[in-house]
Amino acid sequence: MGDIGTTNNSDLEKITLISILKDLLAKERRSHILTIVILAPTLYTLSQGNLITATQSSIAFISFMIGYGLTALMGLNENTRKYLEKNITKSDEKKSIRNMAFEKFISTIKIISIPLIISGVIFLLLSAIIGEKGLISEIGTVLPVILASLFIFWSFSQALSYKNSVGLWIDEKIKINKDISTAEIKKNSIIQMIIVGITITILSSIMLSLLGDGEGLNSTYGVPVVVIITLMSQGLILWYSKDSRQELIKRKDGVKIDMFWGIALHIFASWHLLSVYRRFVSEEVLSFNLFEEVVLMIFTVVMSIWNISSRGMPNYKLFIPENVLFWGIAFGFGYAGSVTMLAVGLEGDISSIFAIGHLVTWIALLSMHKQSCKDFVTSRL
Repeated sequence: MGDIGTTNNSDLEKITLISILKDLLAKERRSHILTIVILAPTLYTLSQGNLITATQSSIAFISFMIGYGLTALMGLNENTRKYLEKNITKSDEKKSIRNMAFEKFISTIKIISIPLIISGVIFLLLSAIIGEKGLISEIGTVLPVILASLFIFWSFSQALSYKNSVGLWIDEKIKINKDISTAEIKKNSIIQMIIVGITITILSSIMLSLLGDGEGLNSTYGVPVVVIITLMSQGLILWYSKDSRQELIKRKDGVKIDMFWGIALHIFASWHLLSVYRRFVSEEVLSFNLFEEVVLMIFTVVMSIWNISSRGMPNYKLFIPENVLFWGIAFGFGYAGSVTMLAVGLEGDISSIFAIGHLVTWIALLSMHKQSCKDFVTSRL
């Protein structure tokens, strides 16, 4: 396939969250973000207005997801990569602002046209095969259901990517120390619960005071409910994980890992619990909800890429700095397609959809705690 990037194992070890964010927002490829920013809401609006059928919409989302996945593979090759990114040069001072703007517009159209053409061809092929008038249209009728069901996968993958990336960060930051520790698991548990309790109290107070209507549980009166559920679930998971945690804190490095991992997991889990609570008791604040979901989607993409890239995939490097944005956009179209299909089926009740997603992520995070402690022990033998 030609020159597959310039990434090697030593480079992979140096990959950080900052470097991935820089890759995602690199000037050479930044214009591709316009495709998902414009097309995803457009497809959602057309689907909600019944201007296109659910089958047509699902085929469109899947086509863009596959199209940008193939674009990411093109980004691995140095010869094809040049057609997917702008050639950044110093601006010519003699050019007028109008000419410079026109040149940027043309260069943007050139680089985004390739994934759009690929996606368009895939859309036509899929429509001919599984569309409403396709050769095997029966598959097309269940495609929206399949795409909608993937929302559970996206929600679970958010928990998994967080668990893996935080675990990777802890492994890097806490040095191996096999010295025997005399720490008590009870003390560690109490400290964790105090820190998480204070954090969720502050966070829920801010959220419910700003986004609530000031009445009943849709106000700061709901803070104790969120805090109690958080601490009860945290206490239950800490107790359920006591065997693997006890094995972990026998070592001095394990004491730190148990503390940092427990706090990091339960604070993130409590955020998802708060999101579920807000969507059931608060009036829908669509703009903030959409902002939160976009942030979480980007967060999941970045964490997943960081985790995969940092661990390395010998002879199978699908993620390099020059193509991470394309993988992120492909993931974004898949996520947006799932939300759209669910919204069509639930007649636009996005709040319920997001609540289900946060609930799945919350449960997944809590269920991963015990196994994660075992993994830490195993990885440091």
